[in-house]
Amino acid sequence: MAKWRLNVRTVGLFSTILVLVNTATVAAGAMLLHIASTMPRVAQRGTTVEVTIQGICLKDAQEIVFYRPGIRAVKIEALPNLPHPIGLMHGGRIEEQIRCQWEIAADCEPGEYPFRIRTKTELTSLGTFHVSPFPCLDENETGEKANDTLATAMDVPLNVTVRGRMGPSARGDVDLYRVPVTAGQRLSVEVDSVRIADTHYGGSENDLAVRILDDAGKELAANDDNPLHLQDPVASVKIPRDGFAYVEVQRSLFVPHDKVYTVHIGANARPLVAYPLGGPAGTTQSVTLLGDPLGESVGKIAIPTTTGSFAFFGDAPSAISLRSSPYPNVLEDPMAAETRVERLPAALNGRIDRRDDVDAFRVPVKSGERYRVRVYAAALGSPIDPKLVIRSVNANGEAGPVEIEQDDCRLPDRDIFGTSFRSGGGLKEILDPSVIWEPKADGDYRIEIEDTSGSAGPTAVYRIEVEPVINAVHTLLASTAFDWEECMRTSALTVPQGNRWTVNLSLPQGLGNNYRGELDLVAHGLQDGVRLIAGRVPAGRTLWPIQFEADAAARPSASLISIEAKPVDAQEKLESRSQQAIPFINHSGGDAWRTVRLDGFVLAVTEPAPFHVEISPPPAALVRGGELAIPLKIHRRSGFNEPVEFQCDWVSPGVSVQPATLIPAGETDAVLRVTSELNAPLGKCPLVVSVSTVRDDLDAYLGTGRIRVSSAMVDLTIAEPFVELASQPESVRRGERKRYVWSVKHKSPFAGQAQVKLLGLPKGVAVIDPQPLLNSESQEIAFEIEATEEALLGSVRGVSCEIRVQAAGQEIRQRAGNGTLRIDPKL
Repeated sequence: MAKWRLNVRTVGLFSTILVLVNTATVAAGAMLLHIASTMPRVAQRGTTVEVTIQGICLKDAQEIVFYRPGIRAVKIEALPNLPHPIGLMHGGRIEEQIRCQWEIAADCEPGEYPFRIRTKTELTSLGTFHVSPFPCLDENETGEKANDTLATAMDVPLNVTVRGRMGPSARGDVDLYRVPVTAGQRLSVEVDSVRIADTHYGGSENDLAVRILDDAGKELAANDDNPLHLQDPVASVKIPRDGFAYVEVQRSLFVPHDKVYTVHIGANARPLVAYPLGGPAGTTQSVTLLGDPLGESVGKIAIPTTTGSFAFFGDAPSAISLRSSPYPNVLEDPMAAETRVERLPAALNGRIDRRDDVDAFRVPVKSGERYRVRVYAAALGSPIDPKLVIRSVNANGEAGPVEIEQDDCRLPDRDIFGTSFRSGGGLKEILDPSVIWEPKADGDYRIEIEDTSGSAGPTAVYRIEVEPVINAVHTLLASTAFDWEECMRTSALTVPQGNRWTVNLSLPQGLGNNYRGELDLVAHGLQDGVRLIAGRVPAGRTLWPIQFEADAAARPSASLISIEAKPVDAQEKLESRSQQAIPFINHSGGDAWRTVRLDGFVLAVTEPAPFHVEISPPPAALVRGGELAIPLKIHRRSGFNEPVEFQCDWVSPGVSVQPATLIPAGETDAVLRVTSELNAPLGKCPLVVSVSTVRDDLDAYLGTGRIRVSSAMVDLTIAEPFVELASQPESVRRGERKRYVWSVKHKSPFAGQAQVKLLGLPKGVAVIDPQPLLNSESQEIAFEIEATEEALLGSVRGVSCEIRVQAAGQEIRQRAGNGTLRIDPKL
């Protein structure tokens, strides 16, 4: 192994070359993200690697936090800015870069490692890095050493990861690698391009193909797309004779862009799936590994005690996926027309051997039971596109009418949220059915499964988990905007010391959820000196503001956290998982090729902000149809006089606020205006204001490069309107004066007299002063109106009144009424 130990200096040089080239590619579709490029994209476990990260607002990098254990950043240093910055779509330039040293543990699991960077003032957008079990080499393709023919192929050893690049050549780049092989051995090749992509926008330039050739150039194996890695090719072959084999990597379609890739070349086993696709949690399961060129193999796999999908690597650089569930396995009887299942819940496993194969399981159920029936096939690497059918069985044992039939599904049907773009974000789960089943009668039913894609064969396996419906409410940070670009203003959990920050938490319900009660939110993993402030979530709400507050003495740091939604009634059982989904390789319209799915959030405590914001509890209720002015104050640190911007990212249903508003340099006072619709829910709701620094060179909505804080949450009370006004349809002729009468119905008491103004009159119609006044005894009000000779003829709808009430030291405005006024010709 020492022979292939990484040379840090060489890796650093390769990183610099590739990063500078890659930024030119990023420019074509680059978005306003902190991290534009991370190089190299992959390194071997058990090594220390030098990594260069380029982007914006990175100079003050303090800490790198990974979502998975196994990598530790031991050094971070700022590098000089790029000599030729790259412009971005929503302002800003890629010009800053940092260099890091990362220690990768010897037992680090291969695969993707998402991370974020904590700077002095921000938490960055998501970056990714990958780990290989093999030593890593860099493609050498310069001048006369271009490895684009068999004669000039780059020599590499077996069990190696090559970091390569598809160049922008007008004739299309082809990379060839020569590896020594022995007759009868296995040669496995995996190319990662889409799976390691860290660009927000892109497309076919990431779609590669691979071929394995013998020493005469004859094709032994080839692959473009596959069920295991989708667009990233995988090929494995049994070598026919001693000598050399060649690995050829090229684009599936000619797209002249610079793109990096990695190719893993090894003698490792390369199963594509396993049968069965899982087992009971905490057990040891005998499984058959399928798809390897040396044939099927049987082995023992320890099933984790934690339920859900898990990765099994063996000696391969990438994993196959399996399931851990609380229920026993039932394996299909391939010789029977249907497989009998003694009882539910259970996990049903089988294979679709032929194109016309329909597997059936006969299960006993009772009317009124509720089951979640979820198929796992494409999601776990099986080539099939399954269709699920559930039907009753009559007294003669014959199949009855269909009660449920489903082919594909929506991602929320599989409790996957935050990826609602058209392609499902490159997630294979959309092909696997997932339904709630409530049997209509006692007795036996048939659960049937077939393939709709014609992909039956030796690796066409499936698993159907049939279990009681589990009530579930998940916690999700809605993290995307502008064609699914990550929006740090709405999703970054960055809290300055001695300050607060507030975001909106989505609370999507799991498939079949029946829990409709109130919720408490609990944060797990918070740093010392940090608190979650979240009022009790009313029943039925799917969006709620949560606030994090850091003590002045809280240490600047970053931490992985999760947020749990708990039922108020402790007797209720509720499943809750944190989720965040970040898409990459997007297309216009939101079509993404891949999505990084996260099961937690990063919260960062940063250095103190130069200001904080205060709003007082509203002095009066906001009436339906009314407007309330709420003062806010900016407390500036000595020496900070820059302009700041305030807005409300959270508003309760039926409540509206003014758009983002600038507070000029040096000023400390402003007013927030809040209005209520006529149907706004009555009662108390939270109100919070966010304030940020201002940068003209960076997009305000996305929030990159800004320091943000929140006010404390205060209660805003929505009350009945002061009055309801109504009028009969009225008419007035040109040249006529007339009383326009409105009836008054009192709803909320007020003191003194209120001014009333008529709104929505057509051109040529005016109110004759004095305007009427309204008090608590008024039963009607009347306006004296006059139509001129130029008044527009015809009916005008939507005439209303504005009522101005003096209360709690301010003027509260309410709109009421919806009248019709017709202007007729003069007699």
